[in-house]
Amino acid sequence: MNPTPPNAPAVASARQAMARAIGLSAFVFGYPLIESMRTCRLQTEGSKDAPLRAPVDRVHHIRHASTDKDRDIVTPANDLLYTTAWIHLANGPRLLRVPATARHPGRYFVLALYDAWTENFENLGPRNCQAEGETVLLLGPGGQVPAGLEGYRVVRCPTDLVWLIGRILVGDEADGPAARALQDEITLHAVPGTGRGKRPVAVEQWTGEPVDAMAEAWEQHRPAAEVAPRFFTSLCQALSDTQARAEDAGMLAWLGQAGLIASAHFQWEALEPALRDGLVEGFAEAVALVAAAARSRHTRPWVLASRAGRYGNDYLVRALTAYIGLGALATSEALYGAGHFDAQRQPLAGPRRYRLRFEPGELPPAEAFWSVTLYDADRFLYPNAIGRHSIGDRTPGLRHEADGALEIDFAHQAPADARNWLPAPAGPFYLILRLYHPREGVRQWRIPALEPLED
Repeated sequence: MNPTPPNAPAVASARQAMARAIGLSAFVFGYPLIESMRTCRLQTEGSKDAPLRAPVDRVHHIRHASTDKDRDIVTPANDLLYTTAWIHLANGPRLLRVPATARHPGRYFVLALYDAWTENFENLGPRNCQAEGETVLLLGPGGQVPAGLEGYRVVRCPTDLVWLIGRILVGDEADGPAARALQDEITLHAVPGTGRGKRPVAVEQWTGEPVDAMAEAWEQHRPAAEVAPRFFTSLCQALSDTQARAEDAGMLAWLGQAGLIASAHFQWEALEPALRDGLVEGFAEAVALVAAAARSRHTRPWVLASRAGRYGNDYLVRALTAYIGLGALATSEALYGAGHFDAQRQPLAGPRRYRLRFEPGELPPAEAFWSVTLYDADRFLYPNAIGRHSIGDRTPGLRHEADGALEIDFAHQAPADARNWLPAPAGPFYLILRLYHPREGVRQWRIPALEPLED
């Protein structure tokens, strides 16, 4: 005899529970992909808060270091000039020119390449390119070297959509012209006979609301039932024209159990109600999970990133990085320390004053340079009267203690001696310590905790 089938309400409840788990997985897995598509749309089209940078397949040189007015990328560094480009290799191969190190001795730069999943799969710079400069050929998945270009160095990219982020170290205003001269050497050209300017279908389909309103929706606590349908629609559209890794096949099959499949024509309303309800619940839980992780998984004063840039199957770390620092470099290029708590394991907040003390001989171990940057609760640089957003090894006029130690002050109100002061907002804030070209043994070094000071 066949067992008595379960009743319909029980089946619907079980399917909703399954979809809830899938919704959580889908957000954690797919959020970086959606951030890539959103940022590509934003930067190649512009919005009220972020003007157009450049069309697809063209470089854009940002001629100034980031300030509080730059709001299209969260957690920007404040001591770099950026050169960016969104490259769509479905249009054909591209030729990328790496600057000549010999003409700019001692200046740090790197051309970082990211796939659509935010993986930093290649870094081009002085450590692995010719001193006289070098042109590399970028090929998409399955791309072939065009006739006549066999002699070029080839970089095979995991996805057709590639994000180039060039970083060039810049100092004060007097140093700007030399940094911009290096920046001018970064060029991107289409191989003759190939197309140009066509964006991925998922970027073109980013509709329903303007891109900046879409971002606002899931970053500013709008109801999950309002935001989740647009997120999952965008995810399925993005999957339809983005290459996934072979090792992610199991995850994609799991998402498909709730109807989340790669499709440029995905229709949220076509899903059965139990699946829709479960996906919304899972979406809400996932947003809370990532937001909580962004405040640090542990109430430690500092958390040093161990998997930034290259993530393997650690989907949560990848999502967290996309949330707090989109476009993070691989740890072989740079290390990031996130500071959310003080020495007493209390959240950092502007009403208090803090001091970070590097003991003599214990400055951050970086071959290229280091800096500590302060961010407001919205993950952007904090606007302040003196226009200072970071302090590092090249900050002029810092005061060192008699024993050689370096102390940095963090407070909303200026201290009596403001030479080492990094202004903080009146409310919550956090810090990012960056070490470029970290030295061997850096993992044994400990970032000092911020000590709260009595008024």
